[in-house]
This record gives sequence, C-alpha cells and structure tokens, in this order.
Amino acid sequence: MVEEQIFLNFIGMIFETIIIILSLIILVLILLKYRSKRHKLTLLLFAIFLLYFFAIVFSWISKILVVIDFNYSLLDPFSLWFLYRLSDFRLSEFLVTIAIALSYMLKVRLFHDDYNLRHKYVVIGYGAFTAFYTLILYERGNTFLDIIAFFAVFAYMLMIYLPFLLRSIEFYRNVGQKEFKMGFLGLAVMSLGFILIFLGFAIDRIFILLGSLGFTFFYFMAWSSGIIGIFGAYMGYIRPKTSK
Repeated sequence: MVEEQIFLNFIGMIFETIIIILSLIILVLILLKYRSKRHKLTLLLFAIFLLYFFAIVFSWISKILVVIDFNYSLLDPFSLWFLYRLSDFRLSEFLVTIAIALSYMLKVRLFHDDYNLRHKYVVIGYGAFTAFYTLILYERGNTFLDIIAFFAVFAYMLMIYLPFLLRSIEFYRNVGQKEFKMGFLGLAVMSLGFILIFLGFAIDRIFILLGSLGFTFFYFMAWSSGIIGIFGAYMGYIRPKTSK
C-alpha cells in the first residue's frame, strides 16, 4: 500500500506540475496586461490568481514530500507545524480562503455600488473562522477534521462564487455589446471553475474516508476546473478589457 501511495502521489506531482506551468504562463500574461493598462480590477484578479497559484505549489510540494519519503523526525517544532499543514493541504486552504475574500471585493466592485454591511460582516466573520480552522484546528492523520476543513472552504466558496456566477450570467444575458458579454461569460466560467475545485477535493476526501487512497477522478477534476476558470477570466475579461 505504501508503494501504491507513493506512485499515486508521483502521478499527482506530474499532474500538478503541468497545472503550475499553465498557471504561471497565464499569470505572466495577466501581469503584462496590467503593466500596459494599469486596470485596478486586473490587479485584483492577479492577486486572487496568485494566491491560487501558491495553493497549487504547496499542494505540489506535499506530493514531493511523499514521493521522497521525507523524514519529519529531525525537524524543529515550527518547521514540523508548517510542513504538516503544508503536506495535509491546510496551507493551501488558508491561501484559498484569502483568495475568496478578495473575490468578494471584486464582486462588489463589479456588480454593486457599495458593500451590504450585513453581508460584509458575515463574509468577514465566516472567512476569519475558516482561516482559523484551516491553520489551527488540525490533527495529523485525522481525515474527519480534514473533510470539515474542505467543506468549510467549499461553503465559503459557494457564499461568494455562486452569487458571482449568477450575477455574471445575468449581466451576460442583459448586455448587448459583444465585448462585455464575453467579459461576463469569462467571469462566469471563473466562478464555476473555482467552485468545482473544492467540490472535487471534498468528494475525493470522502472517498479517502471510505478507504480509498485518493487521487480519484474528482482530484483531477478539481485543479483542471481551476485552470479553466483562470483561463476563462483571462480570455473573456482581462485580455479584452486591457486591450482597449
């Protein structure tokens, strides 16, 4: 079983290497677009995508640690604290939580005149709880706690990206200009892609809880959906928006 686990992590490492390369290319393109036009929402999207990028990188490093059979026993307490959370996806979840909070700011700037105070406090409060849970409420090897963490982040995603998706679709249907239609379509693809990331990971974790070694179809669907979401936002919103 140990050898099979190492092999599966090796496959995951190769897959995530491809995702990292594709993400890096898109990030460079976004940064070049921002530098040419200095559009503030492009910078905000870049920050969101950069957090997702580092979440993928941390996940990739966790696969490497398994493949090389890394020895944790000689580490100091802080390094152990950090690497355990990195290897169990908790640091990636923390970065994604911050990215979701920034996505809420993006949603307000795109679709609203100002913040709804009640919604704002709910978003901040639940985001703070999720960030605290992902980093602090942790026990090595406790899959049940990990599943709760996944679903906590997934619920935060739904709280922000589902309204984001619906508003993007609404604006896509109502605007007449092709450039704006493509922009809102790109944002809809981004929202759906990000929702599917943690839906996929949560389902994969459930299979692990039921005895699977993980790396099911839903694991590969998760990061694939993420890169499709980033690419959709770039092609639909960022590239046309900054090409004016």
